[in-house]
Amino acid sequence: MIQKFQDFEKFEEAVRAKNIPSDIEKLRGLDILFYETYDDYMILSIPGLGVMPNQILVLSSKFNYAYCEGRKAPTRVKISKLKKSKYTESTLLAYEVLAGVISVYHEQYREIATDIEQLHDYPDIDEVETVSKRVRIVSDVVEDILQLLIEGEDKEFKYLNPDVLPYEFDILIARTRNMADRLRNLKRETNIIRSKCDIIETRKLNKRIELLTKIMAILTVISLVISIPNTVATIFGIPTVAETINIPTMMWLIVVSSIIAIAVSYLYVRGVI
Repeated sequence: MIQKFQDFEKFEEAVRAKNIPSDIEKLRGLDILFYETYDDYMILSIPGLGVMPNQILVLSSKFNYAYCEGRKAPTRVKISKLKKSKYTESTLLAYEVLAGVISVYHEQYREIATDIEQLHDYPDIDEVETVSKRVRIVSDVVEDILQLLIEGEDKEFKYLNPDVLPYEFDILIARTRNMADRLRNLKRETNIIRSKCDIIETRKLNKRIELLTKIMAILTVISLVISIPNTVATIFGIPTVAETINIPTMMWLIVVSSIIAIAVSYLYVRGVI
């Protein structure tokens, strides 16, 4: 028996009616893939990644329930494709939900890839960190699903029998592996963009330092031009010196010292700027 629920309360009520002690409510808040096999049933919870509620399955030989609210109808398989084998219903339900979830994840992948393409043209470190986090979350879940499918293919799960849909399971594993590879590529791209942002920030910092250097050079010149004549005038302000040297000589020394200061400042500023 297969039942799919859009209402979580009805799903939880149906599960409790089968005397399953697991706390199904807690599975709604998990952000990781969770699956556990018991003697009479198996529980599987797939993260919704914020675009849909977590997809929760309870599989057994007698009943099979799926909570799949908030997304497109699960991928359906024609009955004619099924090969009669043990745990046909549980395998069929698991395949339909997993295939549907991978399709939703693929939409997430395309959105992230578009964002990364834009970041290549307009790098922004804050946006890069946000996109990098999204890539990491989706990648981790896809890797977990791939591991689940591989283990299912090796018949490590009692209620998941790939012999029921051998071709479809192979295609699903290939799709999931391909998506995992693409997400790894997106991780590498985010690292490249992050490095590009670092280079841009370093260039901006160098320009700021260069500007500050020019400002300090100009201030140094101004202080030099002012300080030398002031120093000469101060010396001639001493009474003993003022008595020995006349005013024309003092003015000549101030002019000469000023010209020397301006020449030295010009050479300094020219070398810096």
